[in-house]
Amino acid sequence: MLSYSLLKNHAGVLLTGDYDSLRALHEVVHQVNEKSPILKNKEGAFLALAYEVRKAYEQQRKVIKPPADFPEIGPRFGVELFWPELLVQSRMLRVSMSFIATTSWQQALAYNLEAIIESGLQADFAGQYDVLSERWMRINPAHPWPEEKLGSRSAIFNSWTKSDRRKRIAGLLASLDPMYPAAYSIWSRSGDTSLLSPEELDSWAQDD
Repeated sequence: MLSYSLLKNHAGVLLTGDYDSLRALHEVVHQVNEKSPILKNKEGAFLALAYEVRKAYEQQRKVIKPPADFPEIGPRFGVELFWPELLVQSRMLRVSMSFIATTSWQQALAYNLEAIIESGLQADFAGQYDVLSERWMRINPAHPWPEEKLGSRSAIFNSWTKSDRRKRIAGLLASLDPMYPAAYSIWSRSGDTSLLSPEELDSWAQDD
């Protein structure tokens, strides 16, 4: 079974699991990537999740030794996943699975990953979960916008301080909506101080 711990500075999660669990997630991502009719770039952001998970079970990321008093647990392996990429990748997984036939095992792994994200968001951004969850669910990978903009959004997120991330992650997620450039002025008048202006976003456009 997959589990997690929070990274420092509201950066994301350390996804952890034993060899078999991580190997299974890697396989599911590849299977969904191959069959998904909405993922046009088969070497894009979604497949990057499989790459990182594979690096974890190949012991090229974090190796977590079992407790000295419970060696039978065996080693676990982890990989650091950052919020913008993970939230988009998880939506790519879920939405893609709604277009293809899936097995109970594939669904179980998808739910495990989503449960980790839900728990992680609640723990990392106390008091903001409802709005973050709503904006996470609005990410629509059937439209090219979220993947096209993920590079610049990730660069902005990585440049922020811990305080910035806490205050503005909701606005960053809102900007993954393709209607954002047109809706920004309306949404900003509602008093949402987390929003990023189109001009600020455009200044990072070289990362897209």
